[in-house]
Amino acid sequence: MLKQLFASMHDVLDECIKQYPSADVMRKQDLHKKLEVLKTMSDSFIEEWLNFEEKMSRFLETVPKGIDWNGFPADLSGQPPETSLSSESFKKGQGYFQLLMYDNAIREFEKVVKQHPDFMLGRLYLAMGHMRKGNDAEAYRHFRFITSLTDHAQMKAISFNAMGCIQAKNANLEQAQQLFKLAYMADPTCVEPMINMGICMSHNGDTGAGQGFIH
Repeated sequence: MLKQLFASMHDVLDECIKQYPSADVMRKQDLHKKLEVLKTMSDSFIEEWLNFEEKMSRFLETVPKGIDWNGFPADLSGQPPETSLSSESFKKGQGYFQLLMYDNAIREFEKVVKQHPDFMLGRLYLAMGHMRKGNDAEAYRHFRFITSLTDHAQMKAISFNAMGCIQAKNANLEQAQQLFKLAYMADPTCVEPMINMGICMSHNGDTGAGQGFIH
């Protein structure tokens, strides 16, 4: 049902995009009305999804660990900041991140990190959001900040591994290998760094060195 609904919304939006440049004033008014309806529907879906995510998160707190709901290790510790504004931004950021809406997620997590610079889980989400968007320099800066301050093994491993992927993407394979080693040393139970190490070694100077890494 949802797939059909979104397909219809796409059709209407495609129609608006196609007709708008050549439409007269009256037709543009009609198209604006359609766009307003689409925007209202989109906002409603996002709000309902965030409400669903909040309810699901509350429930998952009562069940055994092991569900990787947020794209991070299931036992990764860290609670949203206590202030209502930061807590709300953190929850919204998680929802946007899961919807792959990284621009929106980045905006929310930036609010959290601005108020709570030492909240490492919020900064980790922010770094991953930048990485997903291809903002490698900004992502790298946050990952390096995390590795320098946190004692959490998994956060260190995730951050070092991501930094290694960024270095590999830039064909800096020696630096990438060192970072993958640091990731494995931080958390030997994390398999991604060793897989990436093997990929890195197999490229051996290949110009496609940034391909296939797990982050």
